[in-house]
Amino acid sequence: MNRWLGIAIAVLLCVSSALYLRNKALQSDNNRLQGNQTALMEKATYYETEAGKSAASVQRLELSCSELKGKYKEMCQTADELGIQVKRLKAASTTATETEVKVITQVRDSIVYRNGTIDTVKSFSWHDAWVNILGELKGRDVSLNVVSQDTIVQIVHRVPKKFLFFRWGCKAIRQEIVSTNPHTRITYTEYIELK
Repeated sequence: MNRWLGIAIAVLLCVSSALYLRNKALQSDNNRLQGNQTALMEKATYYETEAGKSAASVQRLELSCSELKGKYKEMCQTADELGIQVKRLKAASTTATETEVKVITQVRDSIVYRNGTIDTVKSFSWHDAWVNILGELKGRDVSLNVVSQDTIVQIVHRVPKKFLFFRWGCKAIRQEIVSTNPHTRITYTEYIELK
């Protein structure tokens, strides 16, 4: 009888530990899904830094590999093109920017030597620390060369939970993005972390 009681206790311990571990996994997945719901409901915030640079802030999405493959096929295709297996990804980020420059400059006459003949064209140029524009006007044709340089800085940080003046734990993970080019405006950002 004692032998059957010992076996029953061992089976109950195994079942209860399996149920406990399953409960912990479900709680963790529930917390992940709640964070994802908050991130999807909250739009990215776009603002300017004190230095006048364009910046954006977005909360992270935490996805499994299969969720990433199902919803973000372009991102997975880019990883494949880079020779990176999707299951090895830790995080992925997408940022879109738009550069707008208003240019006012002088048009000058220039003499060029082409195919053994001398020709006149009107040319112009404009540049600052981030954008360089060179152009030529020949009759009704316009030839432009525009080069824009930009550096995008991405910072990922934890947002702590707060109560009065106490801070503890981690409420969310956020990504802050700053563009160093003052002509550039951040139009879209998304940060995905794989589970």
